[in-house]
Amino acid sequence: MICRAAPVSARWPPNSDGADNAARQSCGSIGIVGQNRVKATVLAAYSAPCLPLAAAGLPFVVYLPPYYSGPLGLSLSVVGLLFLMVRLIDVPLDPIVGHIIDRTTTRFGRYRPWVAGSAVMMVAGIALVFYAPPGLSPLRAFIGLLVMYVGYSTLQLAQTAWGATLSDDYHERSRVFGWWQMANVLGMVMMLMVPPLVAQFTPDNNHSAGIHAMGALVLVLLPLAVLAMLRIVPERAVIGGHAHRLRDMVAVLKIPLLRRLMVIDFLVALAAGMAGALLMFFFEAARGFTPAQSSLLLLIYFIAGLLAAPVWVALSRRIGKHRTLMLSLIIYALFQASLLFLPRGTFTLTAVAMALAGLPYAAAALLLRSMLADLSDAETVRTGHQRTGLFFATLIAVSKLGYALAVGLTYQVLDAIGFVAKLGEANTPDAVSGLVFMFAAPPAVLLAIAAALTARWPINAEQQARIAAELAARVNQPG
Repeated sequence: MICRAAPVSARWPPNSDGADNAARQSCGSIGIVGQNRVKATVLAAYSAPCLPLAAAGLPFVVYLPPYYSGPLGLSLSVVGLLFLMVRLIDVPLDPIVGHIIDRTTTRFGRYRPWVAGSAVMMVAGIALVFYAPPGLSPLRAFIGLLVMYVGYSTLQLAQTAWGATLSDDYHERSRVFGWWQMANVLGMVMMLMVPPLVAQFTPDNNHSAGIHAMGALVLVLLPLAVLAMLRIVPERAVIGGHAHRLRDMVAVLKIPLLRRLMVIDFLVALAAGMAGALLMFFFEAARGFTPAQSSLLLLIYFIAGLLAAPVWVALSRRIGKHRTLMLSLIIYALFQASLLFLPRGTFTLTAVAMALAGLPYAAAALLLRSMLADLSDAETVRTGHQRTGLFFATLIAVSKLGYALAVGLTYQVLDAIGFVAKLGEANTPDAVSGLVFMFAAPPAVLLAIAAALTARWPINAEQQARIAAELAARVNQPG
């Protein structure tokens, strides 16, 4: 027997009228239609592409900008502009790709062709970006970055939207995206192990050797991970799969809850992007650590995030997703601000601080995507049109915009205050002070604002149970 819920109101939260009470009585105790847990083998295969995606994404924020502005010979302003342009060009492509994905119907499924095609493009981009020659022109750098990033973002979008369909359960979705985020963090951890290992064989701190090794890791992992996902992960039935039109790409921006999630994700991405873009400069120029020590500190940060990810999933089961998200953002802001007070050259103390700062790292990404999956179901019930790909495309687009502005703005500011990437510790005290402030203070403020916007989110476990019941009833209606 399938429990039919009352239609979800276009306004949130729904009114607590008799229909809502009846829905609670008939559906609340059941929990979720289709509440069986997703198999661990499916979750492992679904999460596998996160390893090469995260392994490629981390250098894009942390290692490649300093590398292009250092050994490859481009100026800070040019590098900041190139990385900003690539992301800004890609941002409007995401809603278009998401729209097309939602309209895709093939005998291989909706998401499989996009995952396979974008993986091939990403391989070509990795080869161009990670093996770029010294003295390359800005145009050559731009082409390589654009090819890599379009392939990267399309694969990320198709994979993430696919994950939203693996379960309709409020808590199970947190588990799905918990695996997704843990795989992302594990991919970054694997990438962070590359520079120290390469340093053992290149004692002269050969930056090119480290970047080339990073590229090789992605080129090995990507085909294997994508093949596993294509062969193992199922695609579930959806309703209204290709009914929406191109103008819906603009119409979705009128949904208040979607706009709120977009702003929260933008602020989190901008904060993380600013800190990430300045991280290596901060550790080396402001705190006196070697590149190998800096990579080790970042490794500690992400290991802490990896270990804490299941804790955030478990906590969301007890207090709800939005409360858990708000708590994690507040903790994130406090620890980010505390980095201002780290004394120079104290590696052990800095390692402890980075471990604490890394604890809330994984929470925002997994919880925001789980909340978006719930919202997508609610809007499917309300409108009759399934727009999961488009919804996730909007979230990914604003996240990219945040990271793009982070690199572009921070590098322009560094150039304006006289910071010179090639000189490291030889920068003026004023330039180093400006670097330290930019690294810690603005990200903390942005995270605090995001936490405030997270309050009073209306979709909880009970609401999602009613939504899932209605969707299941519609899927099973004859004809």
